[in-house]
Amino acid sequence: MSHPTRLEPSPTVWVVDDSPLDARQAELALRDWCSVQIFSDGSAVLEHFSAHPAPDVLVLDWVMPGVTGIEVVQFLRSDKSPMADVPVLLLTARGEAQQIVEGLSAGANDYLAKPYAPEELRARAQALVRSARLTQRAVAAERATRELLASAPDALLAIDATGLISFANEEAGRVFRMPCETLSGQSIERLVPSIALGALRRLEGQSRPPLPDVTIYDRIYAPSIRSAAALPDSNAIIAFRDVTDRRQQDRRRLDFYSIIAHDLRSPLTGMLLRTDRLLSVKRGPLSSDATNDLQKFMANIQSMVGLINGFLDLARLEDPSSTVDAIDLDLADVVANTVDDLRPLVEAGKLSLEWCAPETDIKVLGDKVRLGQVLANLIGNAIKYTPPGGKIVVETKLLENLVRTTVSDTGPGIPREAVPGLFLRFTRVPATAGKTGTGLGLMIVREIVEAHGGGVGVETELGKGSTFWFTLPRIDVRPPKVSNG
Repeated sequence: MSHPTRLEPSPTVWVVDDSPLDARQAELALRDWCSVQIFSDGSAVLEHFSAHPAPDVLVLDWVMPGVTGIEVVQFLRSDKSPMADVPVLLLTARGEAQQIVEGLSAGANDYLAKPYAPEELRARAQALVRSARLTQRAVAAERATRELLASAPDALLAIDATGLISFANEEAGRVFRMPCETLSGQSIERLVPSIALGALRRLEGQSRPPLPDVTIYDRIYAPSIRSAAALPDSNAIIAFRDVTDRRQQDRRRLDFYSIIAHDLRSPLTGMLLRTDRLLSVKRGPLSSDATNDLQKFMANIQSMVGLINGFLDLARLEDPSSTVDAIDLDLADVVANTVDDLRPLVEAGKLSLEWCAPETDIKVLGDKVRLGQVLANLIGNAIKYTPPGGKIVVETKLLENLVRTTVSDTGPGIPREAVPGLFLRFTRVPATAGKTGTGLGLMIVREIVEAHGGGVGVETELGKGSTFWFTLPRIDVRPPKVSNG
C-alpha cells in the first residue's frame, strides 16, 4: 500500500532591489517555483520583517539608496535580530573579490553577479531553500533528542571527544547532586574516574570490556555508553542506571552459593583425604577390586569438587559487580606460561604440544589470571580429548585491531549438531560423555573473554580434530589525555 508523499509548503522569496526592471526580471525567474514579494529598498524590507513571518530566501541587491544590502545583512545577523537564520542571496553588479568577501563575511549565504541568467538565480535560490530546510530538520531533531534525553529516567551525560561533558539531563543533576549547568563543561575523568579510560577508548572506536559499576554517594549505578550522533557537539552518551537493589540481591545470591559450596566441599575434601590414605596402603593392603572401586570413588569425588568450583567461578563471573583486573600485558607471555605449566600433562598423555610464538609483542588490556584460566581450560580440554600420539598446536597472531589465539588438536572432532551449545552452561559433547568434566569450562571461557570485550568460537570436523579460538581487542594507541577542565 502506497503512502501519500508529504508536500513541502511553497517557498516564499523576497526580492529587494531599487531597480524596478531588475526586480521584475528576478520575479519572472522565480514566480513559477515560489511566491515572490518585491521591495524597493532596505528600509522597506526591514520594516516588513518586524510584522511578518520571515521568507525562505531573501534576494538582496547590494547597492541601494538609504539602507544598503550589506547593512540589511549585518542587521539580520546581529544578536538582536529574530531573523538571523534567513538565507540571503546577495546580488552585486561588480564581481570584485573584495566585495564578495565582504558580503559573505557579513553573513550572506551566497552571491550572484549581475547580469545573471534567470536559471542561475532560480537554481541558487532553490539550493538555499533546500539547505535551510535540511538545517531546520536537523535542529528540530536535535531539539527533540534533547527533550527526550532530558526526560529520560536514567542519568545521562553526553561527552565530546576530549571527555568534557556537553549535556546533562535532570536525573544526572539529581544523581550527582549539582545543577545540570554546573555538570556541563566538567571532565568525565574528574567526575567518574573509574570509567573515564573505558569511555574514552570507546570514543576511539575500540572495543573494550564492559564499564564497571560505579558508586555515587550511597547508590550503585551500571554505566553504559552509546553513540551520540543526534547531538552535534557530542561523541557519546553515558547512561547511569540505578542497580542498587539488584546488586544487593545478586550479592545475597552469591553469598548463598558460597555457603552451600563450603558446606559441600568440606565433607568432600575429607572423603578425598581418607580415600587417598586408603589407596596409599597406610591402612593395610587392599585387593585389586577394592583398589579399583576406591579409585573410581575418588574420581567421582574429584568431579563433584570440580563441579562445585566451576559453579562458584561462573557465579562470580556473572556477578555484575565483579570486574576484571585489566592491565596492559603481552598476551604471548600469558600463553607461554600456561603452556609450560601444562607440559607435564601433555607428556603424561603421550602428546606433542607446539606453541607458535608471535614475532612481536601482542599487547592487550586484560586480567592476567583470568586469561590464564581461559588458556588452561582450552589447552586442558585439548589434552583431555586428544588420544595418545596426537598433537596440539597453540598460536597467537594479529588480525588488524584484534588478537586471535587458537588451540587446535587432532582429537575426534565434535558433531555438528553439538557445536551451537558448546559455550552454554552444562553442555558436553555426546561423543566424549565418558570423559570427566563439569560442562562449565567453555561457559567460563566465554564469560571471561566477553568480559574483556572479545569473542569465542570453534571450528571442528568429525575425525579431523577441533580448533577453539578467542579474540581480544589489541591496544596500540593510548587514549588522549583528558583535560581536567
